[in-house]
Amino acid sequence: MITEGVTPWTTGRDPVVAPHALISTGHPLATEAGLRMLRSGGNAFDAIICAAAVIAVVEPSMNHVGGDVFALCLPVGHADPVSINASGPSPLQLSIDKFGGEIPAHGLNSSTVPGAVSAWETILNRYGTRALSEVLEPAIEYASHGFPVAYRTAQHIADATEALMEHGESARSFLPTGSPPKPGETLVQSDLAKTLGEIAQGGAEAFYQGPFAKALVAASTRDHGSFTSNDLASYTCEVGQPLRSYYRGYEILEQPLPSQGFLVLEQLNIAEGFELADLEFGSPEAIHIMVEAKKAAFADRMAYIGDPRSSSIPIDRMISKEFAAQRRMTIDPVRATTPVAAGDPSTLGGDTTTLSAVDKDGNAVAFIQSIFASFGSAYVVPGTGVLLNNRMRGFSLDPNSPNVFEGGKRPIHTLNTYMVRRENDLFMLGGTAGAQYQVQTNFQLITNVIDHKMHFQAAMDAPRWHHDEDSGNLMLEGRFESSVATELERRGHLIVRDPAFSGHSRSQGIMIDPDTGARFGATDPRWHGQVLGF
Repeated sequence: MITEGVTPWTTGRDPVVAPHALISTGHPLATEAGLRMLRSGGNAFDAIICAAAVIAVVEPSMNHVGGDVFALCLPVGHADPVSINASGPSPLQLSIDKFGGEIPAHGLNSSTVPGAVSAWETILNRYGTRALSEVLEPAIEYASHGFPVAYRTAQHIADATEALMEHGESARSFLPTGSPPKPGETLVQSDLAKTLGEIAQGGAEAFYQGPFAKALVAASTRDHGSFTSNDLASYTCEVGQPLRSYYRGYEILEQPLPSQGFLVLEQLNIAEGFELADLEFGSPEAIHIMVEAKKAAFADRMAYIGDPRSSSIPIDRMISKEFAAQRRMTIDPVRATTPVAAGDPSTLGGDTTTLSAVDKDGNAVAFIQSIFASFGSAYVVPGTGVLLNNRMRGFSLDPNSPNVFEGGKRPIHTLNTYMVRRENDLFMLGGTAGAQYQVQTNFQLITNVIDHKMHFQAAMDAPRWHHDEDSGNLMLEGRFESSVATELERRGHLIVRDPAFSGHSRSQGIMIDPDTGARFGATDPRWHGQVLGF
């Protein structure tokens, strides 16, 4: 068991340890609801959907019923996890002419079909033990009777006030007095409670073909959107197999396309050719290698990745060890590379919430839910309380991009979750919020644990770097020594110093001791998440 990890960079907190079951989420009320489900005899899948519904109510800036879901589910007795892809397509009748040269940040035409409700029902029907009506009870309670707004949620609402005011229903939902709620004020979402009640009684069909669907189509007709009843009625999430690779003897499982979870695997494959364990954590040498691996993988994403239903993508080659060796040869060990060209696999043969749960029987799920940017589209469908995503922003308008917009197509998703196994035993699972920084953070967490022997909480506490694809800036959390920044600048990196514990990404996860079976839960100090167990 990995027990080290208290370093000068960490907070010194221990993971939460429990003998039977654990749940880790980004909000205390969601964690508590999930724990109640576990203690009452529900399994990990019941608990995770209960918590996901609650967090959609109490943390609306991060995720909502109008968002998307990706999950890795490992039921007891199954040899391999199952991937759930609940990313929605763009409306089939939406044309590029409606964009005026740029995909809008807000409004109906920034939204894809919401997939979360389909994922909730699919996971419960396949693996849960409780009815959807029971699992949604806590969320309905918080929506109908209200909840006290957390400090950061209040700040997010305040920051989004201008966008929310553009749509009357959105302002009514989140600015009920005409101004942002203060921390501790009660926020009631009666329309959302009604919609959740309809889902509780009628399942996903009530959402995709019932009152919500009718309200969305009516709003779309009135507000110049493109949603039709067929867009919603024909939607169902995909159930499939995860992508997998190996890193220093550990099996790493990730979300399949159109998630960009493959980037975690490609980054690890490239890094495996360097002895990171021999380099001090946080040293300029280690950071340089990892950043260059990230840049190579992201260049490949831009060149090759889109919706696999719309184009042929060489994903098996891109996560192979042979391709990683090709990409590794392009890394200068002492100098930053700019720009980074994509590799050639043909030569080979804003915001999110994450949740994890493991129950007493060993069922496990890593789950991520999002509306993309903060408050997504800023559009609440009238009469439903449902805030829609703005996942359309994940498309490109470059006609040469494999990710170019088309009606009925899914954009690339930043959402991804991971599982790590050793000799077929589940060792670690989790996910990270933070748009393009998700896969960079997951890459760092896995190497912190495997290469630097940190326990999971220390791995989350440790300072992070993030490389911004657009600006080229390498952002270092303030706890890195100034000498590290100086040396990385000398190597050609564009350094930006962030505050300590800056919030570019926020992680949740669980580790299982292979010797004792104890569950170790970790939550990111950069957010108000919580881990509970029994």
